[in-house]
Amino acid sequence: MQNRKENKEMNLKKGFFEFTSVLIAIAVASIIAINASIKQDSFVQGQPMDNLTLSNVSIPVSTGFIDGKIAYFIATDASTQEVASSVSNTTGFKVNYAPTLANTSASARQQGFVFLNGFSGEEGGPLGSQLSVATAVPGDPDYSPLFDINYVQWNTNNTSDIRILKSADEIFEAQQNGELIITKSNVVINSPAIVKYNQLSPQ
Repeated sequence: MQNRKENKEMNLKKGFFEFTSVLIAIAVASIIAINASIKQDSFVQGQPMDNLTLSNVSIPVSTGFIDGKIAYFIATDASTQEVASSVSNTTGFKVNYAPTLANTSASARQQGFVFLNGFSGEEGGPLGSQLSVATAVPGDPDYSPLFDINYVQWNTNNTSDIRILKSADEIFEAQQNGELIITKSNVVINSPAIVKYNQLSPQ
């Protein structure tokens, strides 16, 4: 009886210490989550992340067009290793490889358009051509941080026939006119917008 009582007390103590360890781990994680903040000035300046502390995380932004206006986005995850590595190398910020993004419902995504060629101007897009185009920002009923990436290629390299397209409607119109080709990539990227639509400024 004495041994059974001692064993029971030891098990209770063991369970208490295990439960306490879990609570401590949760508390530490909560403190880290509370202390982790994003530096808005780094967003605006588009600075790459050069350090990571418990007090701040600097994330670079990408610039794009929505309905003829400028918007800013951050990229955190991509459904293919190639795209995750490419964005990581370009921005200096670690983008996660998340293959399960490709399993999300098509209705849970919006469309993003990346140009393979065409006019670049002073501020080019991720592949050296014009800025990419998205279809919605927070506040729009069809907004989603998940993007289906579509590649856009002009059918000519004659700069006199190429212009900057600043909306999905302009892209689709150019496609209907036979000026360009849109190719679905089957790549999904998590790229939340960091400004609201009414904060966008004209290009």
